[in-house]
Amino acid sequence: MKNSFQFDAFEKKVLDDLVKHHAKLYIVGGAIRDLILFNKTNPHDIDIEIYHLPIDELIKILSQYGHVRTVGKSFGIVKLDTLPRFDFALPRIEVKTGHTHRDFQVSLNPDMDLKEACRRRDFTMNSLMYDYQTHHIYDFFGGIEDLNHHVIKMIDEKSFQEDPLRILRAAQFASRLEMTVDIQTQQLCKKMIQAGALQHLSHERIVSEYNKLLMSNKPSIGLKFLLKINGLFKPLMVLKDCHQRLDYHPEDDVMSHTLLVVDLAALCKHHTSYPLGFMWGALLHDIGKPLVTTPDGRAPGHNESGVQVFNEYFAGILQNQRLNQYVKTMIYYHMHLMNMARNHSRDFRFYQLLKGIDGIMPLEDLVLISKCDKLGRYDNRPETIKLLDDFIEDKTSRLGKEALKPVITGKDLLPLGIRGSQFKELLDWAYELQMKGHDKFDIMHLIKEKLNGR
Repeated sequence: MKNSFQFDAFEKKVLDDLVKHHAKLYIVGGAIRDLILFNKTNPHDIDIEIYHLPIDELIKILSQYGHVRTVGKSFGIVKLDTLPRFDFALPRIEVKTGHTHRDFQVSLNPDMDLKEACRRRDFTMNSLMYDYQTHHIYDFFGGIEDLNHHVIKMIDEKSFQEDPLRILRAAQFASRLEMTVDIQTQQLCKKMIQAGALQHLSHERIVSEYNKLLMSNKPSIGLKFLLKINGLFKPLMVLKDCHQRLDYHPEDDVMSHTLLVVDLAALCKHHTSYPLGFMWGALLHDIGKPLVTTPDGRAPGHNESGVQVFNEYFAGILQNQRLNQYVKTMIYYHMHLMNMARNHSRDFRFYQLLKGIDGIMPLEDLVLISKCDKLGRYDNRPETIKLLDDFIEDKTSRLGKEALKPVITGKDLLPLGIRGSQFKELLDWAYELQMKGHDKFDIMHLIKEKLNGR
């Protein structure tokens, strides 16, 4: 092995102590994969499989070095607080007893055959074992060759089907590592989906894999894979059959456009206030188009219908208030800036937009999604980007980037004897007058005239 893992003195002391007690230590999983692909010799997370040592003895030894926590003792996973990047585990046999990821009968076997221990893993690239003492890599299923060919391949058809999350794992690995899923694995994933396998996954597990996919450098790779096997969320699957005006979108259907947009968004996501929210917004920005698209490919009001689809379908899936609010706001406003620039909108409209995104996202995030949306097509028009930049420069240099602070507050209205629903109505009207350029004195005068029926 050309390169080997690096451990500090304390880590080595703990690992060597386990060896002294006749344990065999193997680094497994993603750490070896990343060592081969990226020469990462000091990974953030390390999974170590312990052989020839009962779990009670493992806990006893590790307890000398800190506080030990077992992640379900029956699963044989042990964590040590002084070694936070390590997970220690015993090899185990899992027998599926139901549909969820908790429905497994688990039995530990510290003397399991190495090849059989690797067979239960998902993909060949994740089945490699690195011997801590000899630095030898065991590769029973051709994982190194598949890594070299950038192919994601299942190990065992029977065990693969026991956890449908592996379908989504294939997608996020494909995007993160820029790899392809081999044909047999694709076919099995599609068969599992047709049998309803994804219906048994919790929203939390699904969203976790989508998050990893979306935070990659090439989200379109995994999304294309899921599209091919009919594994995307339903409101996304229908985008491939929603056609657009070819003079505006030569790429034709909305899904093709969305795939271009998410890859552009991935390039600039870390310049935003909320990269994960930005990527979900890029993925879902046009989900309202199938509801409103006309026979000639126009989609009037697709931002409003997009919010409707989001509320009905995705809000309950994402289950994160901040994320939901951010994505919903991006869906609603994603085309506002470009339309305002094209129509040379008044300052009042710009102030309205700033109010709409206030406290949810900065203007810069909206500018970036607007550019990704405009450039995410086969007919790039740089002049429209310049038009947008000039519009933003003019508005922000004069009006700023933040919503106006109200000059009229409840304290100003209380002396007028206003109560109930009229209170909010007048505050909203006062703020609208302020956005139109009126000062506090004028607004109070207009409010008093309105109350006097004039």
